[in-house]
Amino acid sequence: MSVGKLVSFDGSRGFGFIRPEDGGPDVFVHVNDIGLDEDELRQGRLFEFEVTEGDRGPKAVNLTAAGHSAPTGRSRKGGGERLGSEEMRRQITELLLEASPALTAAEIIAIRDRFTTFADEHGWLDS
Repeated sequence: MSVGKLVSFDGSRGFGFIRPEDGGPDVFVHVNDIGLDEDELRQGRLFEFEVTEGDRGPKAVNLTAAGHSAPTGRSRKGGGERLGSEEMRRQITELLLEASPALTAAEIIAIRDRFTTFADEHGWLDS
């Protein structure tokens, strides 16, 4: 399985591209091959997917959303495993991109730094 971020999707044409986290070339994705409802395809969202060879190159199939539910052993309401600051920053970045893909890098950095500082001040992060 590969992991990557949806960098574009044209709902009227039914296709887009995912940028793999491993730095490889963007992978084509078509609505007929994804295994998800089209409304789940939001720019900036992280997905796990398989790569197959399509007619015109690599193609993503069997997409599943990645990083958007609490992993096993963690609770959204506390009491579970605490996050390290780097994991906190990564998850905040993904949530911000999902919520508002138009945010600039500077805005994302400022917001996530403030949230991370706040969480650290309250003892919510693993040292």
